[in-house]
Amino acid sequence: MVFLEGYGVGFAMIVFIGPVFFTLLKSALQYGFPGGMMVALGIFVSDIVCVGLCSFGAIPIFKNPDNQFWLAIAGSLILFGLGLKYIFKPAIFTHEAIAIKAHHYTTLFSKGFLVNFVNPFVFLVWIGVIGYGRNKFGFTPELAIFLSAALLAILTTDSLKVIFAYRIKELVKPKLLLNVYRVIGIVLIGFGVRMILFVL
Repeated sequence: MVFLEGYGVGFAMIVFIGPVFFTLLKSALQYGFPGGMMVALGIFVSDIVCVGLCSFGAIPIFKNPDNQFWLAIAGSLILFGLGLKYIFKPAIFTHEAIAIKAHHYTTLFSKGFLVNFVNPFVFLVWIGVIGYGRNKFGFTPELAIFLSAALLAILTTDSLKVIFAYRIKELVKPKLLLNVYRVIGIVLIGFGVRMILFVL
């Protein structure tokens, strides 16, 4: 039951549509299933690091307004950079995804990790989840099971998003794909502005 509750909490996070969703979508459309999954793994590892930091006493650090400010600045710069690239230099290909080379794996993983890690909202969500888990289970092995299940659920939902993006690419024409990439770029810039406004 503990595992199912944690999995349910993690699965419910699918309702949060943030910058990582659009980064995941863009990568899956451009690089296919392997590329999308590398971004998903980057997000997953980033969430593990967030949970680890918050679980071992770093919650006050991330609740500090000054730290949230600089984290938001770093995150907004990354989102601005990605957004501008997607708007002005979108890489458009046919239905065949780009053949992934070794350096692509590192780049895609890092992209997923950074876009997620520098988002203050991610830490605030995990602080809430960890707080709920501690209140219900205390510092017991059940808490570890609860959090592990939540993390696994997020990886599951991100994998489903990758599969969805990979499938719809077969139905999307290059011209429409170009517009989709530009919309994603605008959305990412919007999230960057939102991050800054959140900490001002």
